[in-house]
Amino acid sequence: MWGQWLSPAPSLRCPACGTEGQLHRHGSYHKYHFLERIRIVRVRCRYCRRTHALIPSFSLPGLSIGSAEAERYLAAREAGVGRGGAAAELLARGMSQNYPKRLERMLARAVARGKALLVAPDTERLLGLAWVRLVVGGVAHPLVELNRFGLAHGVNGICFCRASILLFGFSVRRRRVSHNKGTARKESTAVASSP
Repeated sequence: MWGQWLSPAPSLRCPACGTEGQLHRHGSYHKYHFLERIRIVRVRCRYCRRTHALIPSFSLPGLSIGSAEAERYLAAREAGVGRGGAAAELLARGMSQNYPKRLERMLARAVARGKALLVAPDTERLLGLAWVRLVVGGVAHPLVELNRFGLAHGVNGICFCRASILLFGFSVRRRRVSHNKGTARKESTAVASSP
């Protein structure tokens, strides 16, 4: 099955802090690639302690379809093909009737986020894949490359991520903070003095 590697390559850099060789396997989860479940490996940086998902390039975060299929659909729509004709491949592979429209809205949201974060001159009028291609160049898989471009510039994946945009600060190691909201925290206690 795709994505079932045991440990990340030692040459991988942490997208958050840039440290090389410090990513170790932290866990995994499953996501759908059409009707097949694939395993996504999660890694954690030993230096900055941030976690990341290693998503294969044939898939995109937040989508159940492949990156190539998403790009073909969006390119067809950009070329003026109707939604029904452009979505024939997706519908044949089991996606719902409303999935193509949702994909278009997700791309519009990703481009709006990208425009806010990655300032590129004279690109305000561009929309969809045209803007993505301008940012990443004439590459084979522009959506995948936009996510890689974002990671290289200190931003988590831009295209189709469920989470809001995360800016990776290049900070030094932080102290541990419990994710358990019920954990007692040290707080400064001020003693009120009465006059």
